[in-house]
Amino acid sequence: MADWTDLPMDILVVIAQCLTVIEDFTSFTAVCKSWQSVTSILKKKPSLPTRYPRIMLAEKIDTEDQQNRDDQDASIRCFLNLLTSKTYQLQLPEARGRKCTGAHYGWLWTIGIDLQINLLHPFSRQQICLPPMLTLPDQYVYDERFMPQEVWGVFVAKIVMSSNPLKDKCLHDYNEDCTIVAIYGEYAILVFTKLGDTVWTNISVQSRVYQDIIFYNGKFYAVDVHGVVVVCDFDDANGPKAIVIAPAPIETNDTYQKYLVESSGHLLLVARFRKGISLNFDDDVDDEEEGDDNEEDMGDVDGNVNVDEVEDVKDCGNEEEKEAGYYTTGFFVWRLDECHEEGSNYAYRLTQVTSLGDQALFLGSNVSTSVASSESIKPNCIYFTDDNYELYFEEPGGGGHDTGIFNMEDKTTQLNYAGESRSNISPPLWYI
Repeated sequence: MADWTDLPMDILVVIAQCLTVIEDFTSFTAVCKSWQSVTSILKKKPSLPTRYPRIMLAEKIDTEDQQNRDDQDASIRCFLNLLTSKTYQLQLPEARGRKCTGAHYGWLWTIGIDLQINLLHPFSRQQICLPPMLTLPDQYVYDERFMPQEVWGVFVAKIVMSSNPLKDKCLHDYNEDCTIVAIYGEYAILVFTKLGDTVWTNISVQSRVYQDIIFYNGKFYAVDVHGVVVVCDFDDANGPKAIVIAPAPIETNDTYQKYLVESSGHLLLVARFRKGISLNFDDDVDDEEEGDDNEEDMGDVDGNVNVDEVEDVKDCGNEEEKEAGYYTTGFFVWRLDECHEEGSNYAYRLTQVTSLGDQALFLGSNVSTSVASSESIKPNCIYFTDDNYELYFEEPGGGGHDTGIFNMEDKTTQLNYAGESRSNISPPLWYI
C-alpha cells in the first residue's frame, strides 16, 4: 500500500495550489509533517475564501489589565465555525485596533487611526493597500478642534469588490480589473476606485444615505435609506453615475435598514426593522401587519497551522430579555423582477416574497450573501449581525448584541452565538 507521507514535494505543491477553500488547505496541512512543510515552500499561505460563513468575533480587550496585556494575545481574533460550533484562533496583528468589515472572497477591509484603508486576508495575512481615507472626495471641514482621526471608525460604511483582488490565489498578483465601490462620508454617498489607483472617485447620485451595495451580474447595485434601488453606470460620458431602476417598496419606511443580496440567481431587497429605547421612533410591526400579504405580489425566491481550536459554543434559544437599546424584530424581503408594464418609469418592479426556499441570507457589515442550506445552515432563515454602528457607543461594551437567526416561516429569532462579544469599533461580523 502506498504511503501518502512519501509523496514527492513537487506533487504536494501542485495539490496545495489546486485547493480552493480555507477548510481544504487546513485539512491538507494537518495530514502529516511532510504535507505541512508545503507551507514553507509556498512562502505564503494562499488567500482562499471560506466554504461556509463564519463569525469573526470582536477583538478581546482586557480593560482591567490593559497595561499588562500580552501583545500577542491582543492580536488574536477568534472565528466561530457554524459547522462544528467551535471557535478558532488566528494571530492577526494587522487587525488590532482597526475597524474590520467584510469585503468578500475571503477578504476583509480595515481602517484605523492611521486613516489607511487596507484589504486583509486573515488566513494568509496578506494586505493590499487602497487609497487612504483622506483621498475620499467629500470630507468634513477639519481643524485643530476636529480631526479626521475622530471619525475614522464611522466614515466608511461598506466596501464591495467586483472580483477577487488577486489574479491567482497563490501567486499574490493583483487583479487590476478589480473595481471597488464604497459607501462613505457624512451623507453616505457612493465612490469607487480600482486596484492601483491612488484616489477615490465619486459616483454621481440622485439621493443620499445609501445603505448597501452589491456586485450582481457584472454591475454594481445600491439601495438608499428609502429603499430605492440604483445601478452604477461607469460608461456615461459625463462620468460614473447611479441610475434608478426600482422604486421604494410601499411596505417599508426610512427607519428600516436596507440590504441587497443575490439569491438563487435573483436580486433581493431586504428590510430589517428594529425597536428599542435607543431609537427615536416606534419601529414595532405587529403580527397582523407582518402577515398581511398582498397575494398578487407574493412569491418564492426561486421563480491552518496557526489555527487553534479553543472552545465549544452551544446552541441557545431566544430566551434573553430585550434589555438592549435596540434589537431586531423582523425582516421584509422583495424580489426585483423585470418590469414590462407600459408607462412604467422603472426597469424593475418589486415582488414581496415570504420564503427563501433552501437558501439562507447572511446580513450585517459583511457583503450581503446567500448560501444554500446544509447541516450547519438552516434553510429559509436570515442570519444577521449587529451593524447599527451609529449607536455602538450608546451600548455598554459597544455593539455586537443584536445578532441572531430569523426564521422566515414562523417569524421567530434565535441566537447565532451564545457568548458575548462587543466592540465600539469592530463588533462580530460574518466572514465570507
